[in-house]
Amino acid sequence: MARAKDEEDEGERIRNKDLLAAIVESSHDAIVSKDLNGIVTTWNRGAQLVFGYSAEEMIGQSILRLIPEDRHGEEVMILDRIRRGERVDHYETVRRRKDGELIHVSLVISPIRGEGGRIVGASKVARDVTERHRAEQTQRLLMRELNHRSKNLLAVVEAMVRKTASSTPPAELVGRVSQRLQALSAIQNLLVYGDWRGVDLRTLATAQVSPYADGRLALNGPQVLLVPAAAQALGLAFHELATNALRHGSLTATGGSVSIDWAFVERAGRKLFEMTWREASGPAVAAPAGTSFGTTILKRATEEALNATVRLDYGAAGLTWTLTAPAREVTG
Repeated sequence: MARAKDEEDEGERIRNKDLLAAIVESSHDAIVSKDLNGIVTTWNRGAQLVFGYSAEEMIGQSILRLIPEDRHGEEVMILDRIRRGERVDHYETVRRRKDGELIHVSLVISPIRGEGGRIVGASKVARDVTERHRAEQTQRLLMRELNHRSKNLLAVVEAMVRKTASSTPPAELVGRVSQRLQALSAIQNLLVYGDWRGVDLRTLATAQVSPYADGRLALNGPQVLLVPAAAQALGLAFHELATNALRHGSLTATGGSVSIDWAFVERAGRKLFEMTWREASGPAVAAPAGTSFGTTILKRATEEALNATVRLDYGAAGLTWTLTAPAREVTG
């Protein structure tokens, strides 16, 4: 009876050992063992997938083969802890694949004990966390970019409110500020819908001018994808031009109209972007006596944002606004 029981126990141990070996071999994680000198003694299929080396290439070789030179001190630290019987849990570091690519890995390392409980080596489970690390890095970059853009947007809003308040009659202040904030919001919406890659110029002009032009807007020019900075500068300029035309310019007249023309030109070896806002069939207009937020946007702010030159011509039929900028400032 005792012999049969021993044979049954031995069979169970063999089955368990075979099952464990199958689990180790089928794992997508790298499962490796090494002696106390860092020499690899076992190497599963997952280790080949993670690091690119076959078992034949790694067994009998130093684990330092996987460790960048500037991190060799980590192996000394790990082996010292293993010799003391300590376990290393979820240690994130960098290792080098066979093809030279550096990958981020999370390591769990445990002592291997031999007869009498003596520590004879270490088992290591390595998980490739490169994609997670990249995702976290991308998220951090996006958060920093969002913080930067939010600060810029708040600065624009603050300047808008301050300047509007200093040059607008109290009775008109709330309405004027509200209109400008709505224009800025519309620009931000277009940028968000475009994943901050850019905004189509025709779409931007239509969104900012059409609500005031009542079908009296003509757009002429090639398709242009504006970079975010150019979209914000030109969007605010379009809004100021449109509201000025509605209050004082061509859009006050029944037959008045507005056209926006743009093109890329070569001049003196430079590629330039030229745009003209032209009012027609409206009343004569004169240059404003002071500097309002609107004229600041149309002239100085747009010039600074796009490294551009802006000209304002006040004529008998309405305003003509001309912008010339390096093409790279507009389209990137």
